[in-house]
Amino acid sequence: MKSATPESINTLKSRPAWGIRHTFDALGNEQFRLLWFGMLAAQGAMQMNIVNRAWLAYTLSGSALALGAVSLAQGLPWSILSLLGGAMADRVNKRNLLILVMFSLSALAITNALLIHLKVIRIWHLVVIGLFQGTIFAFNMPARQALIPEVVGDGLLSNALALNATGMNLNRVFAPSLAGLLIGVNPALSFDLVAACYCASALLLLRLPSRRRKSESRSRSPFLDIADGVAYMFRDRTLLVFMVMAFVPVFVGMPYRQLLPVFQQTVLRVGPRSLGLMYTAVGIGALVGSLTVASLAASPRKVAIQGVAGVLFGLFLMMFALSPSLPVSLGMLVLVGLASQGYMTINSVLLMEAADPAYYGRVMSIYMITFSMMPVAMLPIGFLVDQFGAPATEAVAGIVLAGLMLMFLSGGRRVIAQGRRR
Repeated sequence: MKSATPESINTLKSRPAWGIRHTFDALGNEQFRLLWFGMLAAQGAMQMNIVNRAWLAYTLSGSALALGAVSLAQGLPWSILSLLGGAMADRVNKRNLLILVMFSLSALAITNALLIHLKVIRIWHLVVIGLFQGTIFAFNMPARQALIPEVVGDGLLSNALALNATGMNLNRVFAPSLAGLLIGVNPALSFDLVAACYCASALLLLRLPSRRRKSESRSRSPFLDIADGVAYMFRDRTLLVFMVMAFVPVFVGMPYRQLLPVFQQTVLRVGPRSLGLMYTAVGIGALVGSLTVASLAASPRKVAIQGVAGVLFGLFLMMFALSPSLPVSLGMLVLVGLASQGYMTINSVLLMEAADPAYYGRVMSIYMITFSMMPVAMLPIGFLVDQFGAPATEAVAGIVLAGLMLMFLSGGRRVIAQGRRR
């Protein structure tokens, strides 16, 4: 944990009070607004791409295992290179790195769209493009998350992180529906729009001032920086607990999003537009969850709220898996999105509050590894779905997740409290 200093004490005193009227405080910062709107464009592209790739992979193959392989192709390089991405975020100009990332992702989306326009797209194309996308994503999120504290400072950091999550969830409401509509018209159009959104994000980032912190240095190997960052996290028991609590729901619960096409086509037996509605339902719940966290950004009870949200995530996931109809499924997905996003947003806020600023990029890169485990987890879960069916697999996953979160409520909070006292 960071030691208390006069500066940190003053920062705590200057933090805004928590409550509904403080929900949007960070958007008063002009540079954060540019970063936030750029994030809206980039995350809109990412959310549409989730729907695009999942629908296309399952349509081409008819196999949940193949869908898992396409997800694994993206998740594996993301997981392997995430630590390097975090080290680079702590060493180089974050703004310029993000601009390069956005243009690269746009080029990949254009390639995917061309393959569909030419009617030559195959599963192996999705795998190869996914490998490149996963490599680039490893440098995206650590740099973007680490740039937020530089833009807003410590006083508004919690609120800015929660609003950043809110922006992501706005896209979970609108982007999947738009992707579903475009897929119904012409799937290539959805990939065209993904490319345009990534370009728009890069152009907004160009308006941010270029800055370089004194702590950013190339005086030693980035691999030494990686080792230092990992050692730092393992030295701090509080950070370690938060990191484990990020990993568990991502590995056990979050793969349900990749499985929505399976529920759409084989369980509920509805069309692609309904798939867009399913993703939108998740987004509506997630939006409410992240807005709630934004209003509670300075609450002293965030750890307890996180634990309760984790239990509810598991229970709502189980109820969705056993849902008999589309309307009930949509309602359950709203609740799944609310609980899961509330949990993950609080977790990211607590991580950044506990971390030293010099390690922001590396801490967030380790955190991003947990998200890269979601497509990695899809491979065994896809196998289980093919063997036992999507409802049974996800119902069991929900029960396991709720049980693990109950264990966190009883044990993890004590570890965090002990770490804070030290």
